[in-house]
Amino acid sequence: MSSLRAQLRKDQWDKDPSGLGFFLHQAKGKPSNIIEHYITSPGDISLLPWDEALQIIDKFGLLTAKLHLIFAAHTMRQEKPWESKFTLKASDITTELGWDKRTDLNQFQKLTEIAKAAFALGCLTIQATWVEGQGTKQVECSVQTSRMWETIVDVRGGQLNLNRKIDDPTEVYITIRPGLWTYAFLNRAGYEAKKALYQFGYLAQDLLKIDLYHDELALRLGLHLTVESRFHVSGLYKVQTLLEALLPKTIIDEARLNRDKARKLTNRWNHALEVLLRLKRAFQIEFDSATYPEELRPGSKARKPRGYFEQLLAAKITILPPAPIPELIMTKAKPLPARSQSSPKYQKVETPATSTNELTGHQIRQARKAKGWSQVKLAGWLGVTQAFISHVEKGNRPLSKEMEAKLKTLLEIQD
Repeated sequence: MSSLRAQLRKDQWDKDPSGLGFFLHQAKGKPSNIIEHYITSPGDISLLPWDEALQIIDKFGLLTAKLHLIFAAHTMRQEKPWESKFTLKASDITTELGWDKRTDLNQFQKLTEIAKAAFALGCLTIQATWVEGQGTKQVECSVQTSRMWETIVDVRGGQLNLNRKIDDPTEVYITIRPGLWTYAFLNRAGYEAKKALYQFGYLAQDLLKIDLYHDELALRLGLHLTVESRFHVSGLYKVQTLLEALLPKTIIDEARLNRDKARKLTNRWNHALEVLLRLKRAFQIEFDSATYPEELRPGSKARKPRGYFEQLLAAKITILPPAPIPELIMTKAKPLPARSQSSPKYQKVETPATSTNELTGHQIRQARKAKGWSQVKLAGWLGVTQAFISHVEKGNRPLSKEMEAKLKTLLEIQD
């Protein structure tokens, strides 16, 4: 996940004492956990000095970040997620990027841009000093040097010239395998770290729905929240903190001094929130009533008060990514039961018997509070709104048998 930051914040790359280009990430709350990203040459891993690394770093941005998401989404569709090798066609990736409707580039140019982005991702490496868990349950997950993605770019109908530019390809096949760093998490870090990788893969599939060009700030925000979600579990942020993570500080400073720029940035921010709310598995957003007034929220037609931009920056908001349905993670994280050779290939799936004791809103509220969860967090796990949970707990909304079963599983409510 730190690799997304490395791609989106090119300004935070630096030169280390030995002259290599590197990007440093320290885990919040555990600064001894460190991840370093470097740039390597194709073929054997050989870390590149700053000037050469900069040529690759300059290729990073929203395109490589979204291609990174595409790789993550596809690895979740494999029999062994984050382990299996798979091949994608660049012509199919154009559709996943939403480029099939893009008219400013011809097909040759689209394939070329995707190939260059895949090449750049294959040059990104990771070194990690990382320990999962606490106390006696600590697990060493450090990684010496590994590529983030092992990629092979196979150009058809064109060729890679001496300047590493691809001339008029008719198709590009990209073979991808997650780097060996994943084995540290899948084999040593245990179920929680494995679940984090799987959750990222599922969230990636949702973020791919965000338009790269028309909803850029929404994509940046979705990526940032996805990265933060594992460590910033409360989901509570100041708006200024989020904007400073997404944009150069100069843009925010200019908006503070210029009324028109403040209006435009406020509109971009509100539009980004609306995009996240429209996703199939919508992000869960809750505005702090004490600091985030109605007139500053998306969709409000009310006149904004004087000095509203400073008020917006100081406002607090809770945003939680929609956690994938736990059953999806479980089906990937746990081995399937062995099937008898005599059993048919397709079998009717029997619906488990459900308890005749219906859940009450009081039971749900008590169980939620016992786990220390907010209504927003529970809603995120279920893929519903916070308002839905509120109505259920008040007894104003009946539950389907499917939803009741999910609640019992999530909140560990016994029949």
